[in-house]
Amino acid sequence: MKEIQGIWWPDTVGEKWIHTLKHVHSLDWALGRCAQYRTAIQAGGNMGLWPRKMAERFERVWTFEPDTASRECLVKNVPKNVTVKMEALGHYFGSCQVIHKSLGSHRVFEGNGVDVVPLDSFNFGDVDLLQLDIEGYEWHALMGAEWTIATGRPVIQLEMRNYSTKYGHSDADILALLARWNYVEASRQAGSDVVFLPKERA
Repeated sequence: MKEIQGIWWPDTVGEKWIHTLKHVHSLDWALGRCAQYRTAIQAGGNMGLWPRKMAERFERVWTFEPDTASRECLVKNVPKNVTVKMEALGHYFGSCQVIHKSLGSHRVFEGNGVDVVPLDSFNFGDVDLLQLDIEGYEWHALMGAEWTIATGRPVIQLEMRNYSTKYGHSDADILALLARWNYVEASRQAGSDVVFLPKERA
């Protein structure tokens, strides 16, 4: 682990840290559209740049990062109002394996070692922002967050590169799911991030 510009990174980071620092600014638009700043939920915490930025505005932030190497850096990079969880978000309770491929790339496989939990199991009733950057597992995480989304009507930001085809779904499936929940696409940001707003606030 090494420190670059005040942030802890894995020793193998290379020059990827430059892209990662730029990518996190795609969150600015979504942050400006939140109705309140109570709880933010973030999955795919990586080095902690996403939850760290959210923590500047939100009372509390929960971030999910099942990859051990990434999570070790994440814990050192975030302030005290960020809760770090080692589980993976999904639509059921179970387990999986997470294979580390690169700084920002992981793959979920059937197996043991990492607990899978639905976000709804935490009973958050005050979520104002939900941001998922989980390499194609977004559909599954959303399905496990239906009650949370219906209750808080948060701003939702997703990375959408059609990676979900690896897990039997597509970006079209995600769009259809959010439309059924009365969400509309509001903005496309750099890095394939798409922001959705509740229809009543769009």
